[in-house]
Amino acid sequence: MNENKEKMLKMSLHDFDQTGDGWRKFKDPKQQVEIITSYLKTNPAAANDQTFMWHLGQALVFAGDLTDGIARMKETNAKEQHEFNKLYQLFTIAFLEKDMTSFDALYDKYKEQIEKDDKNSNIQIVKCMKQCASKGNFDYKAAYTTRCLCQ
Repeated sequence: MNENKEKMLKMSLHDFDQTGDGWRKFKDPKQQVEIITSYLKTNPAAANDQTFMWHLGQALVFAGDLTDGIARMKETNAKEQHEFNKLYQLFTIAFLEKDMTSFDALYDKYKEQIEKDDKNSNIQIVKCMKQCASKGNFDYKAAYTTRCLCQ
């Protein structure tokens, strides 16, 4: 293990997960999965943080492992306590599973709040997922952006 990786594994969970000094330093999703997995082995209590575990699910999906990524996302969503996060996660899971029936039902339920919000990044991503899906594009990399190109 190189010295930088050792330092990274000793970071606080917040710094490792929420700053550019942790796993986000890596642009390759496979490397992100590797370092996040190493962090979890070194810091098993991190598995209790739903945001961190969601990020692992996202990294798995971006790395091309949809099966494990979606499974991790579903586990995280089942434990998620914050309603806003839970809803965002449900949108994402439905998109990744190409389940637009569930996606659209959820969207219709919250349509007014979604469409009037032009600031929250997760809501912008939900809007982009909807736009991409309407074009038959279920590429998470294309949809996971606040500046949607699926128009």
